[in-house]
Amino acid sequence: MSGRTILNLALGAVVAAVLVGVGVGVYNAGISQGIIEAGRVPEGAAVPGTYGYGWGYHPGFVGFGFLGLLFPILFIVLLVGLARAAFGGGRRWNGGWGPGGPGRSGPDSWYEERERRIAELHQRLHDEGAGPGSGGSRTGNA
Repeated sequence: MSGRTILNLALGAVVAAVLVGVGVGVYNAGISQGIIEAGRVPEGAAVPGTYGYGWGYHPGFVGFGFLGLLFPILFIVLLVGLARAAFGGGRRWNGGWGPGGPGRSGPDSWYEERERRIAELHQRLHDEGAGPGSGGSRTGNA
């Protein structure tokens, strides 16, 4: 493993440990606050009822419709992108097999390939036009 990979793994472990620590702290603070609030309720007081969705089938993400499926998918794509960035994945635009062969990839590779082919065609047309019998004047039959 290279030094960069080891550094990325160490940094990822530190970030994960910090996030776990924050999560545990927030959870414990919520439990403590719940215990305090439970002690404030007078003895024998009625507990208010909870409101739910009622009877019947209720799919997840109620109220979002079609977009209810889109948000989790985008979240997974975000997580994969963050993992690639954390472990040095990058965009992968340099090198590899692209439209023009090995090493010809990237956002502008199609443009460079098109310009090269147009220049070749332009030169070939000039070479064909400069052959024998092609005088300077155009006197052809229409």
